[in-house]
Amino acid sequence: MKIANELLILTREHHTALSLGNKCVNTARRNNNKDIEELCLKISENFKIDFYEHFETEEDTIFAYLRPKSSDLAQLCDKLTLEHQQLYQVSKELVNTPQNLEKFGKLLKSHARLEDRQLFPNIELLSSKQRQAILDSSAKHSSVNEL
Repeated sequence: MKIANELLILTREHHTALSLGNKCVNTARRNNNKDIEELCLKISENFKIDFYEHFETEEDTIFAYLRPKSSDLAQLCDKLTLEHQQLYQVSKELVNTPQNLEKFGKLLKSHARLEDRQLFPNIELLSSKQRQAILDSSAKHSSVNEL
């Protein structure tokens, strides 16, 4: 599937999110407490900072523009917004609940895939002005850092 130019930055950031999700799952499954604790600390300290602008761009542009297009898209956008909140919450608590590292990784991966596969193809429904706003917003921030 060809990725719309307006979504290239966000899609690249999703690749980083998928890599982090895999790292979480793999680290949790190796069951090395030191590695788990180190990764949980990094995520707890950095996730919101690293992903805030990405999530803000999605919520303020893509979700806002697609939500009124249909009830299905509204439900999808609501679900994705809730997942943003869950990711923030679980990431913040990881330092105290390292047993949730695999859960966090799986949620991050499924979230990025859901946006890429079910939300982003609907960009074709948007006006050129809305699409430009998505590009402008995503271009304002640098790519998500890999933890």
